[in-house]
Amino acid sequence: MEKTLRHNLSPRGLWMLVFAIQCILVMSVVPWRQGVLYGGGVDPVVLAKAAIGTLAFGSAMALFLTAKARGRVGMRSLSLLSLIVAIALLGAFANGSPVAAVVLSVRIALIAATVVLIVVSVPQRVVLITLLAALGVVATAAAITGAAKGLSLGRLGGGLPDMAPNVLAGLAAAPAIGLAADIAGRGVRLWNSAAFAAMFAIVFATQSRTTLIVLVLGVVLAFLCTRRLTTSAAMLTIATLPLSYLLLAFTDIVPRILGRGQSVQELSTFSSRTVAWDAVLATPFDSWAKWIGVGLAAKTVPVQQRWRDEQVLDSSWVSVLAQAGLIGTALLGIWIVFSTAEGLRQSSLKPIALPLLVMLLIRSFTESGLVDSSATFLIFLTVSLLLEPGTRVPHEAMLPAPYQLAAPLPIAKRDRAMATAATRPHLP
Repeated sequence: MEKTLRHNLSPRGLWMLVFAIQCILVMSVVPWRQGVLYGGGVDPVVLAKAAIGTLAFGSAMALFLTAKARGRVGMRSLSLLSLIVAIALLGAFANGSPVAAVVLSVRIALIAATVVLIVVSVPQRVVLITLLAALGVVATAAAITGAAKGLSLGRLGGGLPDMAPNVLAGLAAAPAIGLAADIAGRGVRLWNSAAFAAMFAIVFATQSRTTLIVLVLGVVLAFLCTRRLTTSAAMLTIATLPLSYLLLAFTDIVPRILGRGQSVQELSTFSSRTVAWDAVLATPFDSWAKWIGVGLAAKTVPVQQRWRDEQVLDSSWVSVLAQAGLIGTALLGIWIVFSTAEGLRQSSLKPIALPLLVMLLIRSFTESGLVDSSATFLIFLTVSLLLEPGTRVPHEAMLPAPYQLAAPLPIAKRDRAMATAATRPHLP
């Protein structure tokens, strides 16, 4: 009975189906070309990513239509997202450059719709694990295919798909945090330890300083948020403490990672990030761009520098400020505050959700993508929807008891009646 509560699939078949959909969805949001920013127009890569995104949406719709019990999602996150996108779109029309902004808005809407269909069709544990697994698989494939180029450049980046080191680090950090939560809650096992070591090695090889710092912080939070550590996880924690002390006190590995061969001046400006920040913050208050932005297609900002006349917006907050103005930035802040509060409140999802949110929040100051067609947005939206009080996920009866993290939905009146009759005492 439990195997056919929703889909005509075995539990393993359902996991594999959702995992395949998540892989397609992740491939539709990760960059395929380094240093190429979408500014409008159509080319083979744009068409291919659109086709893959549509395939992910169609597959999620099929999953939803075949579900025999469906959940619902709260409207807070979707409402705030819609307002941010609408304000940015209004700014694009006011700025006279709506075409690229409309395309990007449609892509965000397609991603959000796909995530919603997945969330309401399967248990939340399935949603989270398959998403993190898909991110890990794509990160592993990109790291393996980009290893040769990374050896020559000194930093590991993606090969297939082609992505910058910082983007690759963000892909690998999320599953690493999920694996740390699994180790803390279920114990040290060969598969989760090996997978965590692989993800950590990818992040380390990218030399992404911010991501490495937030990964360590996320792992610590995952262990702290777990209500009861297993014996093996506790032993691992005890063994890690003196090793961490030795690395910090008697080696220069941390300064070398943080310095990465840059001068003090380069470090103080975050590798020219603050140049773009100053340019966006200098937008006059009496202009529409200050309040509603200039559209989601704004990925760079004009600057007055000796060697360049524009700078990439390497910060989600600065990007949203340029794209949706002060109003959109305030809405994003409200969204993050509510999601973080729910992450602190919900003890069932806290070991995974809270470290992921902290990672995304810290990286949002030095990396773009929190409101964009990106893996960062995909993670943020999924976690936010699962944390909302108004979200109800399908029944998790097919999962073992330790994985039943959410209040289940009723399956059918007949099933409830049968369960009640089975527990009712029989009178002689």
